[in-house]
Amino acid sequence: MNKVELVPVECFLHRIFPPGEYEGTCKDIVKNRVFKPRKDCDAVHLNFPIDWEATEKKEDRNWRMQLQGWTFFHPIMNFFDTYDDKNELVSYFLDVFCDWYSAYGNDPSDTTTTRMPSSYAWYDMSVGFRALILAFFKNRTDVYELKLSEKEELLLLKLAEKHVANLTTEATFSLNNHGVFQIQGLMGLLHTFQLGDKTNYSYAMRKMEDLVQSQFDANGIHLEHSPHYHFYVLATFNAVVKSGWYGESNIIIPRLQKAEEAKKWLVDPLKRPLCFGDSILTEQKTVEFPQASGDYLLSDFSSSGYAIIRSPWDEAPGKASMLSLSAAYHSKSHKHRDCMSFEWFDHGKKIICDSGKYGYRSDKYRNYFLSSRAHNSVEIEGFDILKIKPYGSAVKAVEAQESGIFKITAGIEYPAIKFTRELYFKPGAWVVVKDNLDFAREREFTQWFHFNKDYSIKKATGSHVWLLGEKDNQVYIDCLNQKVQPEIYYGDEDEMQGFLCEKDYQYTPSIALGFSGNAKKSIVTTVLSLGKEKREEALDFVARKIEKRSSLSGIIKKVPPANIIKNIQHETFLPAEEIKLTQGERTYCVYVSGVPLYFYARLNNKGRILILLPGATNRKKGHIDFQRYSWASDFEEHDVLSFSDPTINEENNLSIGWFQNTQENYGIDALIDLIKLILETGGYKEKNMVLFGSSAGGFAALKVSNAFPSAIAIAINPQLYLYNYTPSHYTSMLNYSYQNLSEKEVLRKFKDRLIAKLDFNTRQAPAFLFQNIHDEAHLYRHLKPMIKELGDGVNEESYGSNSINQSLLNVIYYEDQGSGHSPPGKEMTVQMINSVIKNNILRG
Repeated sequence: MNKVELVPVECFLHRIFPPGEYEGTCKDIVKNRVFKPRKDCDAVHLNFPIDWEATEKKEDRNWRMQLQGWTFFHPIMNFFDTYDDKNELVSYFLDVFCDWYSAYGNDPSDTTTTRMPSSYAWYDMSVGFRALILAFFKNRTDVYELKLSEKEELLLLKLAEKHVANLTTEATFSLNNHGVFQIQGLMGLLHTFQLGDKTNYSYAMRKMEDLVQSQFDANGIHLEHSPHYHFYVLATFNAVVKSGWYGESNIIIPRLQKAEEAKKWLVDPLKRPLCFGDSILTEQKTVEFPQASGDYLLSDFSSSGYAIIRSPWDEAPGKASMLSLSAAYHSKSHKHRDCMSFEWFDHGKKIICDSGKYGYRSDKYRNYFLSSRAHNSVEIEGFDILKIKPYGSAVKAVEAQESGIFKITAGIEYPAIKFTRELYFKPGAWVVVKDNLDFAREREFTQWFHFNKDYSIKKATGSHVWLLGEKDNQVYIDCLNQKVQPEIYYGDEDEMQGFLCEKDYQYTPSIALGFSGNAKKSIVTTVLSLGKEKREEALDFVARKIEKRSSLSGIIKKVPPANIIKNIQHETFLPAEEIKLTQGERTYCVYVSGVPLYFYARLNNKGRILILLPGATNRKKGHIDFQRYSWASDFEEHDVLSFSDPTINEENNLSIGWFQNTQENYGIDALIDLIKLILETGGYKEKNMVLFGSSAGGFAALKVSNAFPSAIAIAINPQLYLYNYTPSHYTSMLNYSYQNLSEKEVLRKFKDRLIAKLDFNTRQAPAFLFQNIHDEAHLYRHLKPMIKELGDGVNEESYGSNSINQSLLNVIYYEDQGSGHSPPGKEMTVQMINSVIKNNILRG
């Protein structure tokens, strides 16, 4: 052994494996000259002359780069020092460098390439890899005194000098992680071949300092948009400095120490990298979490482009929570179109996942994983962030809000595109995403969410989705912008949506949920909750702290009180939840198509159902009004439901609303949908249902009955043409339900909503309209015009006759001079309902 010092193998390699890793395969790798650049590739045998341009692998850029970078020597370098026949290894090396030199030895030394070159012979990383391999074999042949012929020595020196000439040409230098291999390769050649030009040494030292500072900012965060590459590049730099060639620098070591300290922030509680940019889920075993407990931790990396909120370091992964957002664009290196993308880890697993790296093979999958639609951000028509000048960091703030709730704010602003995102986070419970979009012109957009691969759809109702994962883990998703349309994908090859990548070139199908719209300005707020109670809490937080009615569009106004009626339990079913009504007495609130429908129910498995619909409400008693619910015991043979009108709520002073609710969310349609669901889940037959109401409730009963032609409808003194009712009440309703529309516009667009006209083409069961002849306003403004319009299909008679079941519409006149329009008292009203029931109107 001579005086030449053995340089550690890691100084020449970016991946180190112990020699035992290749036990049993060393001979095969050497004798058969096997090349397998990645696990997903088939092994090939290198035959001379080698096809260095890899004509059969044109689409696999990484394969071509590794071939030109001689990475088939990497395993050999790992086991070189323990291999018995080192001359055999050197012989292989000599064959390769001679073959390569014969193909490229006459190329200009200052050759440069693009990021996607036609040839990878002089690609920056290829050159860096080759230089390191040249330096390694020079060091090993000197250390182990492995003799080369004079011709081989000369040719090897020429090749080294050619690489030094290329690597000291300013135009070839890449100020990114590729440059690390270039400069370490250069420094390795200068030391091992003893090419003692001080200018070149100074150049290499200066460039390595530039690289360290360009790769890791003052926070020690890697600046190439990929937490996975933070570990890769840091390990590479640590190996670089182990050579001892950079001891004179006072910049390199301190900056790398900062990067070491930052590692723990860039992994989830399972020590896997955050999957932004070109990252995959490989456990980082070098990360050590401090043994420190305390409060939730907030990162201080806003200038770097990351915002992170996480559990205390000593929290067990199964109990830990973490929210991370990437809003960085420093260069195009390893950058995806993922500005403002976020990931959410809770209860031992990722819930919202960024798509991952995939790999560098040019195909439709690489294109997908790079695209904005593959990330938890907003895809904007005509906007490609990679075609725009880098903005650095878009993180504005990471802060604590009210007790146990945190907020991240980020935003980018260009002349044509302004996009601000706010994330509200309650660990272990929910995340609220509020996106404010402001465009110079109308554009299509989609707010995307990608879920962990174990989730499946339990139920989807419009912009409300319910997902179920392993161990019955639940996620509720509520988009509160009713102008957007939901899109759901799962491993869709045609639309290229719904995939996650956790390992190189391996992808799995997963649920991708998007909310798409078209606007010049839009606010899209979406709530993601872990379970029903958390969902109610999150929606309440949104209603109190974030949104107003104009943006909520009536979806969630307020989480209902625990008990509406004293001593009767209340239960709420939010959108997309499975509705299960309980036997006995309860009150409920069910959100249907953005409409909160409150009702009282007394259920006793009678198989017959009576639905009571409300008239005018006394606002002194509140806005939730279950009229006649206390009469339920008077109808022993029926299950009884009493509904409140959603039009009447805390936002207005209305006393009558006719289930109009809002222009966007029509209450009658929502009520019909809910009744259908109740019939289905309760096992009721439509013909065993009675719909009842007086005044405005009579209007609602007749409107709803058109959707249930086999059900009986009973109305007392109903409004039939709303525009013929008292102007003050009608106008007040229009001002609330049809904001920004004139009365003429409402009549033109929504006249069918304002008329209770029975559909005789589909009706099978009779309807009964009880009219007080002393209620002249309704008799002459509503009933008589309706009878005239319907013609001969109406049976008219006086109350008390025994033939009230003759026609599809039966008008029964009664006299009550004292009450006028007010409905008759309880005794007479119950008698009217029973007169229909007892005359065998219910079949079966």
